[in-house]
Amino acid sequence: MLQLPSFRGAKVLAGKSSLHRIVSSLSVLEVSNADFSSKIVQTVQEEWYAEEIVISSLYTIKDSVEKQCETIQYLIDLGEVGLILYYVGIIVPKIPEEVLQLAESHNFIIICMPENDISLRYNEVIYEVMEAIVLDNQTINDNFVNETLEKVSFLPEHSRSVEIMLKLLSDRLKANLVLTNTQLDIANQVMWPRNSTLDVVSLIRGYAPHYIDGRARGENNDSACFIGHQIIRQKNGEALYLFVIKENAKLPVKTIDKIGEVVQVAVNLWGDKHNEVSEYALVKAILNDESEKMRRLAHLLHIDVAAVQMMWLVYFEDLSEEKDIREDLAEHLSKYYQTAVIQTIDYCIVVLLGNGSYKSNEIEIAEEYMETTSYLSSISEMVYAPRMRNTTDVRRMYQLVNQVRKQIHLIYHERKWFTAAEIRSMKRAVDLSVQGEEVVEEWMSVIAPVLEDPESVRTLMTFLLDAKGSFDACSQLLFVHKNTVKYRVKKISELLGYDITKNSEFYDVYLACMIYRLINS
Repeated sequence: MLQLPSFRGAKVLAGKSSLHRIVSSLSVLEVSNADFSSKIVQTVQEEWYAEEIVISSLYTIKDSVEKQCETIQYLIDLGEVGLILYYVGIIVPKIPEEVLQLAESHNFIIICMPENDISLRYNEVIYEVMEAIVLDNQTINDNFVNETLEKVSFLPEHSRSVEIMLKLLSDRLKANLVLTNTQLDIANQVMWPRNSTLDVVSLIRGYAPHYIDGRARGENNDSACFIGHQIIRQKNGEALYLFVIKENAKLPVKTIDKIGEVVQVAVNLWGDKHNEVSEYALVKAILNDESEKMRRLAHLLHIDVAAVQMMWLVYFEDLSEEKDIREDLAEHLSKYYQTAVIQTIDYCIVVLLGNGSYKSNEIEIAEEYMETTSYLSSISEMVYAPRMRNTTDVRRMYQLVNQVRKQIHLIYHERKWFTAAEIRSMKRAVDLSVQGEEVVEEWMSVIAPVLEDPESVRTLMTFLLDAKGSFDACSQLLFVHKNTVKYRVKKISELLGYDITKNSEFYDVYLACMIYRLINS
């Protein structure tokens, strides 16, 4: 892409180690408020923008380094390849070092178009890049299978699934992809375009009796659609059918074969027992955003996923105790919830709860479990996440916890269980801690009056982070009298200018403490 004429004079300022990445789409971002952009994206089916590059001038946030860092982080979280930045020296005076450091830390590419050049036009890059992408997409070469799998390797581990692979292939082919069992029940379905109302079920059922036995390779009676199919084998030998449905065009047989190879590898890697009907398969489908499969399994298992309003994530270290912990959780929760799905995914017991007794306080149920379970020493962390409005909230919270889990005990030294709100604050602190020296110094200035006194620092961190603002818990952790803690906290509050015993005042101090522990751990 950088060899195209429209990029002459452009400079790569960050993410040089990612220049081998493939770009398959391009978009323009001039809504630079990350919160607003996030709402726009979340109103449509969630996607992972693993091959998209963005054009922007950052006009609406040209004077805010913090907002620019937030926007870069937002694009990184979406999976974007990089940013092509226009009119540097005219709109943004210069690219802040904090922005470049953040991008570099995530191997996120920033391309600066020639500076101080008002004659630059977005449409020149848009035309040349899209023309190159269209020409490239017209051919399926011999390396297509390896290239496609390499693309998926850039995704976070939790996003690698059969459905994500189907989405990538659908975008490449501009075709509908449907995976079914041998009874033609749909396991996965990805439409092109995503809002298509094409009746693929009727097309498949009309096509299958004539062609599924292998005697024919892909014509059908509906002249507006071309249908091809491949048989996909699972590890247990059971067959799945892959249907490729292209409107107004015919795909070559070689292309169908290559698509089949890619999906076969995806099923081998992530789709063991892909048509299995079990609670484990249901939970995996929810966490992997396999919406069609989730609905099918929920119907077959008679589980109302819409009733799920609560999630616990219980992490453990010893697999030999996994079954006992699950049974212990099931026994405890059966007293309070009618709907309880409890399954283990990679050293994490995922608990989905609904139809609870309104007589019981939900957070007290979680506290009671942690206080009474005999398996506390085997549990490394537990996260309590209420108010899950839908399975999208469940998936996002699961992903968020796994993003920050490695930093949990760097921030909280003496705790094992956490609320969803604390996890969100953790994520913000982690993001701020890597935004460069100026941002970190700004946050450290909040607690600067006590940083030269080790006793005050230890008391402040322990009180807010480990003791959750409890004088009793803090005195036990510091091995001092409760009145001593009260005296120290009062003194710290006076020095900081914040009353750290009041929730309405201490949030900035709380964040600063988390950042302090992250950068000093």
